[in-house]
Amino acid sequence: MIKKFLFKKFSYKFNKLAASINLKPQELNLSENKKCLCLCPHPDDESIGMGGLLALYPKLFDVILLTDGRKGIKNLSVEEVITIREEEFKNAMNIAGIEHYKCLHIEDKKLLSGFSEFKTINLEKYEYIFVPNIIDQHPDHKAVNILLKQLLDTGVKVKSELKICFYEVWSTLGFVNSFVDISNVVEIKKNMIKCYQSQTSQKNYEYHALGLNQYRGMFKDKKFLEAFFIMDLEEFERITELYYK
Repeated sequence: MIKKFLFKKFSYKFNKLAASINLKPQELNLSENKKCLCLCPHPDDESIGMGGLLALYPKLFDVILLTDGRKGIKNLSVEEVITIREEEFKNAMNIAGIEHYKCLHIEDKKLLSGFSEFKTINLEKYEYIFVPNIIDQHPDHKAVNILLKQLLDTGVKVKSELKICFYEVWSTLGFVNSFVDISNVVEIKKNMIKCYQSQTSQKNYEYHALGLNQYRGMFKDKKFLEAFFIMDLEEFERITELYYK
């Protein structure tokens, strides 16, 4: 009950704050000189949440997988699960055309305790950092935002124009201010998700992810859209600080 109350309290504050930022959705067009980072807590989050964007701009993106995914498969040894899930991640990156990616191997479901590994990430070269929606209902997805704030609070060097971008995985964004038409690369996104056979055998992630992308397409009369909430550093700080109050 306490967690439910706190979440409702946070959601109200978040929605009020988000509404003050920018609610007119704009198409996200990334120029060739924009360097982007995708932080994914688990292998498959990046493909489900923003596989289309990655497929559209593979040369602009670095992708960092944060956890080892060891909790994602039952009845196998931890070593076997880690190997399988990392291989699936590599295959998805290859399909998207992503050349620069790595894994931090923080223990799955314990991401919030992994700041020592997280702080090794160099943020200095990026104009955009993509993270899961802060009100996502998976604790590791929330943890990415908290770890990122902690790293920023250490005074690490970042570009003054840096933007933080929420993407959708387990929970939809209540507010969207940016979108990308992925209709021309939707087959690539499907194939990226299909790489994760250990997960799609448990749940039809392709069906659900593409269903959301079709729904998002309604407001721009497109077949498939991915939606994002993009903010500057000050706005990101204000949103994440709601967790500490």
